[in-house]
Amino acid sequence: MNDKEAKPEQRTRRPWQIALSNFFRSAWVEASVGLLVVCSVGLTLFEFTLGEAEHAQLLRQVEVIADGITIVFGIELYLRFICSTSTRRFFREYWLDLLAIMPFFRAFRAFRLLRLLRILRLFGVVSRLASHFPYVLRRGAIEYMVTCALLAVTVLFGTGAMMYFERGTLAAEGGAFNLTNSFWFSLYSLFAGEPVPTTPATVGGKVTAVFVMFMGLTIFAMFTGTVSAFMVERLRMEDTNVDFDSLQDHIIVCGWNSKAMIIVREYRASPNNQSTPIVVITEFEERPELPAAIERGISFLNEDFTKIAALERAGIHRATTCIVLADTAGGRSEQDADARTILAALTVEKLNEDVYTCAELLNPSYGSHLKMGGVNDFVVSGEYGAYLLAQASMNRGLMEVYSELLTYEHGNEIYRLAIPDQWIGHSFREAMIELKDRYNAILVGVYSASGKTKLNPKSHLFVEGDEVVVIALDEFQLDPSTPGKTTPG
Repeated sequence: MNDKEAKPEQRTRRPWQIALSNFFRSAWVEASVGLLVVCSVGLTLFEFTLGEAEHAQLLRQVEVIADGITIVFGIELYLRFICSTSTRRFFREYWLDLLAIMPFFRAFRAFRLLRLLRILRLFGVVSRLASHFPYVLRRGAIEYMVTCALLAVTVLFGTGAMMYFERGTLAAEGGAFNLTNSFWFSLYSLFAGEPVPTTPATVGGKVTAVFVMFMGLTIFAMFTGTVSAFMVERLRMEDTNVDFDSLQDHIIVCGWNSKAMIIVREYRASPNNQSTPIVVITEFEERPELPAAIERGISFLNEDFTKIAALERAGIHRATTCIVLADTAGGRSEQDADARTILAALTVEKLNEDVYTCAELLNPSYGSHLKMGGVNDFVVSGEYGAYLLAQASMNRGLMEVYSELLTYEHGNEIYRLAIPDQWIGHSFREAMIELKDRYNAILVGVYSASGKTKLNPKSHLFVEGDEVVVIALDEFQLDPSTPGKTTPG
C-alpha cells in the first residue's frame, strides 16, 4: 500500500464550503439543532401515545410537523456532507444522524429517538463558551447541561407515558389525561415531589409518577450539590477575608508559573519589600501551595488577568508595580500566551500610567509592541538563561558570581540609588572612591536622567536626576556629602 492509499480521502474545499463549515460550527446553529432535536423526540413520543383510530386527524398533523423537522435535518446533513473534508470522516461522525432521518416509514419512527445523541454535541459548544460565564456557571457548565437534559427527558417521558397509561381516566375535575394535562402533571410532580393534581389510576401511571418524583429528587440533589461544591471551592481558593479596596502601594502579579514562586521569594527576601502586599491574579483549579515563610501578605484572585474588572478589583489604580507572566496554562500556545501578556500589559498602562509594568515574553519579536505601548520593561523568557550558560562556559566559575548578585537571599546584591544634590557636577571616579571607602560598595554604572544606563563609563559628570548602580552587601542611603571630600569610614 502506498502513501496515497494509506491516507484518508481529503477534499480540496472552496471558499464557500469553508464558510459553510464555519457556519455550522457556530454556537447558535448548534443550539438551534439541539432545540429541534428535543422537539423531534418529543413529537415522536407523542405519536406513540396516540391511537390511530380516535386521533387520526391529530396524528396526521403531528406527522406533518415531524416530517418537516426531518426534512430540515436531511438538508442540514447534506450541507454538512458537501462542506466536509472527508467522506469517510463524515459517515463516521454522522451515521447515527443518517439513521435518524428514516421516519417516513412508520416502522422506523423509533429511529428518531437516536437524535437525542446529537444533544451530546452541545457539551462541546458549552465548553467553548464557558469562558464568558460567571465562575460558578463556568466551572459547572457540563453538570448544568446534564441536569437540564435530564429535566427535558423526564418531562417528555412522563408526558408520553401518562398519556398512554392513563388514557380515558381523569387527571382532575373535568379533564382527561390529554397532552396538556399529562405535560403539567409531569412538570408539577417533578418539582412538587408528589402526584399533582391527582394520583394516577393505573399501575403503569403510578409507576410513571413514582419515576418522575424520583427523578425530581435526583435532579434537585445534583443541582444543589453542584452549586454548593463549586461555591465552597471558590471560597476555599480565594482570600475572601482580604479587603482589596484597602490595598495601597502593593504589587500585582498577573499569572502563575514556575517563575512566580522565585519572584515572590525575592520580594520577601528584600529588606524594603518584606511587608509589601502582593496580589496574584490567575485562574487555577487549586490554590498554589506556598511555604509558610513567604505566604504572609500574599492574596490570590481567581480571575482572568486580561479583564479590566479583574485588574480594577486587584487595585491596579493604587499599585506601584505590576508583573505580567507568560501564561501557558490550559494548553495555550506560546503565541497565545504572548498575546495575553501584551493585552494585559497594555491594559495596565492604560488604567494606570504611573504603575511600573514589567512583562515576560516568550518571543522577543513582540517586544516592540510593549515598547510602543509604554510598558516599562520586558524580559524574554529563556533568552537570559542562554546568555548565562554561554558566559559560564567561556568564563568558568562566574555562575557563583551571578547567583549571588541576582538574589536577595544571600551575599551582595545590585542596587539602584538616587544621588544627593551635592554630587551634581562631580565625576564618576570621585563617586567610585567615595562609595568604596565609606560604604564598602562598588560603583558599576549610572542610570542617567535621560533613561539610559551607562556601565563603567570612562568619564561621567553627574547631573540632576542621575542615579547610581552599585554592588553592596545591604541597601543603604547616600549621605548628602561631596564625593572625594569626606573622610573614609
